Amino acid sequence: MTKTLFVLSVIGFVSSLGFGSAVEFKGNVVDVNVSGSNFKVYSQAILKTAKGPTELKLTGYGIRQKSVAFIKVNVYMATSYVDLATTLNTNNPIDSLKNSNGSVIVLDMLRTMTAQDIRTAFEEALDVNGVDVNSKAVQSVFSKFEGDLYTGNRILLASYPNERNAETLVIELPKVSISTVGNFLGLDFWKIWFGEPVDALMGELKAKLTGAK
Repeated sequence: MTKTLFVLSVIGFVSSLGFGSAVEFKGNVVDVNVSGSNFKVYSQAILKTAKGPTELKLTGYGIRQKSVAFIKVNVYMATSYVDLATTLNTNNPIDSLKNSNGSVIVLDMLRTMTAQDIRTAFEEALDVNGVDVNSKAVQSVFSKFEGDLYTGNRILLASYPNERNAETLVIELPKVSISTVGNFLGLDFWKIWFGEPVDALMGELKAKLTGAK
């Protein structure tokens, strides 16, 4: 699988965010140590959607690193879940997600960043993958980003289909929960991790999230 994570129990997530989470984690647990901090990786999750709960399975986890002055620094841990019927193609995982009934990515911050820092990083990756970052749906998401993110804070992204090509994207930040509907909106955001990597280190994370050996 991979090298890192970030997942938590619903109770811990709710208390840290101050609002109910769209996701409940359960199943077998693997303890992962990253830079001296311990995290729990759950084997399953339940995504609450407008049509009811959707069961998800763990696909992989890993550390997002960035090269700064020729030194690799840890940015966040990422953990990926998809619905039980979806199998990720390790060569083209984004294509596998086109018919997914639900997916979740959890990010556990390993360094302090502002919401603008995260937004800029997301926009760069979206742009590399041909997503219009100035579209109404994408800007609706980013306009609600707020608050600094500190080591130990968590971001949860969840996506599930509505009618036709519409998808609901939920992003839970420490201070706000964002929910937006748009055509292929979730799939577009998942390109950050499963599409064209913005750099080689993101490519390494992509392989870990898909469970590639």
